[in-house]
Amino acid sequence: MAVALRRGFKAEADRYAVEFRMELQLQASAPLDMFQLAGHLEIPVMPLSALAGEMDAANYRHLTGASKSPFSAITLYLGRRRAIVYNDSHAPTRQQSDLAHELSHAVLDHPPSGLTNESGGRHYDQVLEDEATCLSGFLLVPKAAAMSVAASGESVEEAAARYKISPAMMRMRLNQSGAQRILARARAKRMC
Repeated sequence: MAVALRRGFKAEADRYAVEFRMELQLQASAPLDMFQLAGHLEIPVMPLSALAGEMDAANYRHLTGASKSPFSAITLYLGRRRAIVYNDSHAPTRQQSDLAHELSHAVLDHPPSGLTNESGGRHYDQVLEDEATCLSGFLLVPKAAAMSVAASGESVEEAAARYKISPAMMRMRLNQSGAQRILARARAKRMC
């Protein structure tokens, strides 16, 4: 169940997304590859396949073989340094989303958490996860990008391919940003 984000968080998330693009000399509405952002943030990323020889073959197959693989990505810590291991058996669009989520934890300086809680279940801080989920959407498609896509007339599928994300993610960001509503109101005003 999602929790309410703190006041001003979405505006902050959009500022991060635009700021990183500016630092990388990209327009605010330009696609941003998450591998490029990881390099910019000096956070090493490693595909899970690079660790295949280090783990039991059955465990590796379990993590990569199922259509609903239980593993997407994880941030590993060595002191204050972070590294991300991502599941490269997932579609490239999913890899972009998974990396965006893990990079969001880093950008927001979220502390490391244990993998399991006292009862052996997965440790899950809903507030931190919701913040990372929100920021990751903005990193993939900031408001300026959503407005640009909505104004361009290109299909959701075309825009998603250009931004290296799934059509579902593009639809979600277009809806969350209100880009289509804003443009419709602006057009209606011009007609008056």
